[in-house]
Amino acid sequence: SYYELPGMQEDSSPVTPQRLVAQLQATLDADSIIALDAGNNRTWMAHLYKARQANTFYSPGGTAGMGWAVPAAVGLKLVYPNQPVVCVTGDGGYMMTVNAISTAVQYDLPIICVVFNDNVLGMVHDHQPEAHKIASEFFPTNNATVAEGMGAFGIQVSHSKDLPDALRAAQASGRPAVVDVLVDHVPSPDDWRAGAWRPGQT
Repeated sequence: SYYELPGMQEDSSPVTPQRLVAQLQATLDADSIIALDAGNNRTWMAHLYKARQANTFYSPGGTAGMGWAVPAAVGLKLVYPNQPVVCVTGDGGYMMTVNAISTAVQYDLPIICVVFNDNVLGMVHDHQPEAHKIASEFFPTNNATVAEGMGAFGIQVSHSKDLPDALRAAQASGRPAVVDVLVDHVPSPDDWRAGAWRPGQT
């Protein structure tokens, strides 16, 4: 079906993006509010995650600026204090507004941030010609440790078999939480991306 792709039930290290989405679908309550960031993480979620209630799936529109999801999750938790709020972001977008985690700690807003961590600006990297990849990869960062330094709960996941326990631990912490998932960098399922860059084109 439209919501099923190979790899969604596959156990691996690093974790496949589609497996991470499938685990979020299985773990999160139906009334969980999702705030997406820009990039490949958003495309995976938009293709494969099935929202089960109205007004629970938020995504940056327009130019889809990176870094939107973390502060958006903080705002959504203020508006909907009685519903779980989950930020889904890539590592690049997360680091652009990571300071919002300290705001969540300061105001005791128990949001959960799930980070697709592949050490690359995925959508930027995928659009660059193979011979001209530049400024789209960066040094590995443990985003869970960064979160712990701000007073949040943090846990890093490197194998898909550990995803269920990690997500449940974040939920049970009762604090702002970051689940940093080491994911395999694979192109997102967007059909329009195929052949977008060819030799001789600008």
